[in-house]
Amino acid sequence: MSTSSKKPLLFGAMMTAGSAIGAGMFSLPIVSSGMWFPLTLASLFVIWAISYLSSLMIMEVSLEFPIGTSFNTYTDKLLGKIGSLVMAFSIGFLLYILLYAYFSAFGNMMMHTLQIDTTSNNAFWSQGLLGLLLGCLLAAIVWMSTVSVGRISTILVVAMVVSFIISVSGTFSHINPTQLFKAPPAGDTYAPYLWAALPYFITSFGFSSMVPSLYKYYGLDIPKIKGSLFYGSILALITYLVWISVCFGVIPRPEFEAINAAGGNMGDLVGALEQKIGNTTIQSALTLFSNFAIISSFLGVGLNLFDYIADRFHFENDAKGRFYTACITFLPPGFASVFFPHGFIAAIGFAGLVVATGYFILPFLMVWKLRATDKITHYQLSGGKPLLIVVLVLSLITAICHILAMLDYLPKL
Repeated sequence: MSTSSKKPLLFGAMMTAGSAIGAGMFSLPIVSSGMWFPLTLASLFVIWAISYLSSLMIMEVSLEFPIGTSFNTYTDKLLGKIGSLVMAFSIGFLLYILLYAYFSAFGNMMMHTLQIDTTSNNAFWSQGLLGLLLGCLLAAIVWMSTVSVGRISTILVVAMVVSFIISVSGTFSHINPTQLFKAPPAGDTYAPYLWAALPYFITSFGFSSMVPSLYKYYGLDIPKIKGSLFYGSILALITYLVWISVCFGVIPRPEFEAINAAGGNMGDLVGALEQKIGNTTIQSALTLFSNFAIISSFLGVGLNLFDYIADRFHFENDAKGRFYTACITFLPPGFASVFFPHGFIAAIGFAGLVVATGYFILPFLMVWKLRATDKITHYQLSGGKPLLIVVLVLSLITAICHILAMLDYLPKL
């Protein structure tokens, strides 16, 4: 059963795409450089499919609750207090670790944008302090009002799209197609490098969090919720495929070893691309896109965490309450980035582990519990229990891969 909504599908699709595309896409070429182009394309498609199915699982659960409720309510009702606590921890940790990643990316990109020598003795502290300073300036915007964030984010998204189109279109002539499908060096294979990259791919398709918002926007118009999730995530997938094609087509695989050795942060990758391209206009567009992506992601995640902290601690929505909320939201990840300024890649990987738990494994358990009641629901993902188990198994594999990669049991380039 569904009700028709006159609200456009385009808006929901853009919301979905916007929740996925951001600064995290800069980690994709770094972590997938070992397995190179063909395996990266296949992996991206598989992870996209799993993520889309997971979002439909969450939709199946969401539609059985009143509009305006969210994950904490779902897990509390279906999985009890333990499930609710796991979800609450997952959401909080995910937002904090992503915010730390963007603080780190801020510092690294500013070092690159301002052409500050990253090999100097003071580079370590300079990068961390730059990230903290710029992050706190943006935190002030979140502190002032949600409306300010919305207005600035709208401008940023437009600017990000324009700069991305300019920078990518300008690099097409520099792509070497044969380089994309080049065989591995003698004695080396691509396949073993696949496993360590999976958690980062999961993070890049973290659009499942949009399901409650889409439900709130469209009501019980199931086709439009599904359409928003599908077309928005497809747009994200296409964006990533283009981005990977540009990076791997311009930068040879052996040169990624130096990028990884330098820390694998955004500035390291952008600097390598600009050096290969040589065109100052395209270089400027690429730098602008990188900075716009960080700011947009920072504001989005920062606002989500800000609202989450305010709700959990019951802070008032006045100047004093918002100040306390801003301090708890931004200062811990900001100071962490000062002492650990090169943690962008590691943080995105941790985020992937949390996404696999909070947005894949827990939804599987909720759907399984919901179907066990034999209640007639508004929507049910087709494929039955076998499909649910496939999603669960692949999610567990992703989580295990991250743990093994942390313990250095999986090869990296």
